[in-house]
Amino acid sequence: MEKNILQLKSLIVVLLLTLSVLTIGARECASAKDGPMDQLQGSIGEILKILQSEELKIPGKKDERKQLILNVVNDMFDFREMARSSLGQNWNSLSPEEQDKFVGLFTSLIEQRYIGKIDSYQNQKVVYKKQRVKDSNAIIYTDIIDKSLEIPIDYRLKEKQGKWLIYDLKIENVSLIANYRRDFDSIFRKDKFAGLVEKITKLIEKPETQN
Repeated sequence: MEKNILQLKSLIVVLLLTLSVLTIGARECASAKDGPMDQLQGSIGEILKILQSEELKIPGKKDERKQLILNVVNDMFDFREMARSSLGQNWNSLSPEEQDKFVGLFTSLIEQRYIGKIDSYQNQKVVYKKQRVKDSNAIIYTDIIDKSLEIPIDYRLKEKQGKWLIYDLKIENVSLIANYRRDFDSIFRKDKFAGLVEKITKLIEKPETQN
């Protein structure tokens, strides 16, 4: 499970971009199908404005800055779909109340790890390579440039009510959700839902200095 949390650092790098973003290659779909990439870039642009705001950098504005960033992040991801997929078939064994509880815990875990690494941004760059769109599904292929390293990260999005939402990422060809599913399944089989809730709750409560 800790392995997944380390991988979230790569997720943060993806979202915290410099203004010198590059887009290369011919876009494979035209008109309305340009939406997923444009929307992703627009959301990241909002995060940049918050990070670059001199007013929000003062110590007394730290909580406000974090909440503003969370507002953008919550609008980018389909956390319910991510939570459901991370449980696999175990999701169907939960009551509606348990499902809602797990979605809340999963969202809090991702948000806490995201915010905990927000200040680690060091001018990494991203190359938006191309997008593939089929019906209501899309994949956006990117590379993160961090000094001499190039890290391929693919976003998987689904259109819901006219908005494209991220439901998974592949970091160096490894699915973030697949990793969570493997770890969650192991805990679920041994300790049931109560054990999984306890484990995630402890991770959320864990001081950031121990991440």
